[in-house]
Amino acid sequence: MNDFKEISPYEDAEVQGVIRKLKANKAFHYKFSYFFFPKIVSLLPFLGRLLFRFKFNKYFGSSKTIKDFQENISPFFIDMIKSSTDGFTVSGEENLTDKPTLFIGNHRDIALDAAFLNYTLFSKDFKTARIAIGDNLLDGDFAEDLMRLNKSFVVHRSITGIKEAYKKLHRLSTYIQKSICEDKESVWIAQRQGRASDGNDVTDVAVLKMLYLSSKKTLTLEEWLRAVNLTPVVISYEYDPLDIIKAKSSEGDTKALDIERDINELIKGVRENKGRVHLHICKPLVNELTSLEQISKEIDLSIQSNYKLWPTNYFAVNELSKTYSKYKSIIKKSMDMQNLSLFVERFKDLDKPALGTVFKAYARPVLNKKESEHQGPDS
Repeated sequence: MNDFKEISPYEDAEVQGVIRKLKANKAFHYKFSYFFFPKIVSLLPFLGRLLFRFKFNKYFGSSKTIKDFQENISPFFIDMIKSSTDGFTVSGEENLTDKPTLFIGNHRDIALDAAFLNYTLFSKDFKTARIAIGDNLLDGDFAEDLMRLNKSFVVHRSITGIKEAYKKLHRLSTYIQKSICEDKESVWIAQRQGRASDGNDVTDVAVLKMLYLSSKKTLTLEEWLRAVNLTPVVISYEYDPLDIIKAKSSEGDTKALDIERDINELIKGVRENKGRVHLHICKPLVNELTSLEQISKEIDLSIQSNYKLWPTNYFAVNELSKTYSKYKSIIKKSMDMQNLSLFVERFKDLDKPALGTVFKAYARPVLNKKESEHQGPDS
């Protein structure tokens, strides 16, 4: 139970070896050359790969530690913010401390949800968090290497058999507890398995059961909450680069899940326009909570009440109100309608069911926030 090698991020001693491995990985060069040099690759693929290999070696060849790697990747993240967003903002920064923390966040994008949190921590001179990722992203190749260099650890999703499930969940729970309480490393984990394709940010109690599993014999829930400094975080994107893909998936128009598709969606999420992006750091949960179900509800309340709403969310509500009466009471009369013509244009090829699915996903945070207002929002 103390061997976490299979699921843990790389350690400093492994960094140089992994960098050398990536420098020699032609599949890695091929995939990412499209990202950095699309025009060159379309004409001369070989040249594009050479240019990317040179670029990777220039910026990451000297990395000797995980901290080095993250410091070297930060300029690329800043460039991504400049090129694919209309601005990134943060609130609730007063809730950040040096105390190792279990961050539980809503999940909209494969890689960026945790990345925006880590960028915020990095820019404020706090240690970055270890990131929980599903084993669906583990390809045994460059994607896995990149994520484990970036402090990602593995959450097994497809587990068969009760004994095997308990063994892996207990090991994961132990690893997370060890990260926070012994290694003094914060952790980010999503509030549910998989992205909230329907826009409904709700916490799966099963995630909390896993987190508490290794501590339930030694710590009360109140003691555990204090030990891990459980802090909800909420990310909101004005535009979801994968909204159409998620809508078609919800309608059943999708192929079987595979690593190649997940990696392509990861890159698409990073590369394409997200509009404005906002991250809110909620207050740690310090209330007297006596059950995991109560903790789940408190996380939901924190996330839903602090979700930053955009004109796209209210536009979706307005469109749905023409068909569904439950949306009519929450339309804002003074909506900022700037640039929404571009928002509508992106859905011009969708059929009516898929369009309805898209609008429901954008509208759901408005419904959730309205409901949370009656329960006493966190800040």
